[in-house]
Formats: sequence, C-alpha cells, structure tokens
Amino acid sequence: MKKLRSFYKVLIALLVLLFVEFGVLLVSLSLADRGSKQTDTNSTNAENSSLKAENSSLKAKKNSEKQAKYSNQDYALMAYLKLQGQTANELKQNKDNMNWKQDNNKFTIDFGAHATLMTVTDKQVQLTYDKSTEEGMGQGNGHKVYTKQELAEEFGNQKSTLDEILDTVNENSNNSSNTQSSAQNNQSQNNTANQANNTTYSSSTTGNTTTTTTGTTTGNTTTTTTGNTTSNSDQDATTTNGSTTD
Repeated sequence: MKKLRSFYKVLIALLVLLFVEFGVLLVSLSLADRGSKQTDTNSTNAENSSLKAENSSLKAKKNSEKQAKYSNQDYALMAYLKLQGQTANELKQNKDNMNWKQDNNKFTIDFGAHATLMTVTDKQVQLTYDKSTEEGMGQGNGHKVYTKQELAEEFGNQKSTLDEILDTVNENSNNSSNTQSSAQNNQSQNNTANQANNTTYSSSTTGNTTTTTTGTTTGNTTTTTTGNTTSNSDQDATTTNGSTTD
C-alpha cells in the first residue's frame, strides 16, 4: 500500500513536471510567434517605407523630366496665359500684334500699350503687371507667382500651339531688330556722305613769265617775245597768252 502511494506521488510529480515544461514550451512558442510577427511587421513597414520613397523619387523624376521639356520662353508664355485667363489658341489669334522682348530670363509682352513682365526662375515664374481698376488699367503694379509644375500641368498639352506662337513672335522680333539695324547703318552712311560733301579742298598756283629779247641786225630787224602762263591745279584749263613781233 505504501509502495502504491509512493508510486502515485512520483507519477503526480512527473505529471506536474510535464505540465510545467509544457507551459514553458507554450510560453516560448507564443513569445517566438510574437517576435516573428513583430519582425514581419517591421519588415513590412520597412518595405512600405522603401516603396514610398521609391514612388516619391519616381514622381520627382517625372516632374523634373516634365519641366525639362519646356523652355523659359514656354514658361513665360504659360504664366502670361494663366494671368490673362486665356488658352494658347485664343492668344494665337492675335499673335501678329503681340510684341515680345527677352532679356536673359526676363520676358515682356505687350500689344502696343501696357506691358507684362515675366521673370523665370528655377522653380517658378514671377509676374509684374498693371493692376486693373474700374476705370481701366491703374498706375500701380500687381504681382503674381506661379510654380513651373502647375503651369506645366495646366498648359503642357498646349505646347505645340505655344511653339507656333513663339516662332511667330521671335521672327517678328528679329525682323524688327534687323530693320532698326539697317536704318541705323543707312543713317550712319548718310552722315558720312554729308560730312564729305561739306569739306572743300583747294589749291592754286599762278606763274607769270615774261621774256623780252631785242636784237638789232643789218636790215633793221627787231624781235620781241612776251609770254604769260597761268595754271590752277583744281581746274582742267591752261591759258597761255603770247605775242611775237618781227
């Protein structure tokens, strides 16, 4: 009976030990599972962050490539259109009357009256223009700033028309410059010719020579010779007066 009791005690102890070890195993597995899930979560977050960074980089690259498609002239014209609330086709109808000037990164547009100035920088376009009032155009200047990105998104699909407008106004500007240069050259030539016509060169040389020879010979012969010579270097004429008496 005592042996049986001892056996049960040992068995119970073994069972308790097994349960404890099993519990430790479950706890270990649970911790390992949690650790694995945490690792997976961290890995996923890192992967998502990497994808976001990559997408952001690609987007920035696309924006940069999109901006690179347009020149400063394009952006200046886009900014003018946005300020006026016009499309490229609407401006194209009046392109022959458009005065276009460029000074490095500064562009000016006018139609014979008030001018609008566009200054193109690295990422934006700054505009200076005459404010409009109820009575018309005011004396003060207004200012606007547009980013290149928003201009490209709004007017990028109108680039072919923009190029057509720019071709026309650049050609008109070049023709105007050539005409002005030719007029200046002609004026310079006329001034030179007038100066030459107002300058007189003169020189005169007068020489008088008189020779008298008197001789007496048998037969009563007398000879007298008188000669006058006058020459002017600026005249195509020579006069000689001479007389001989025998």
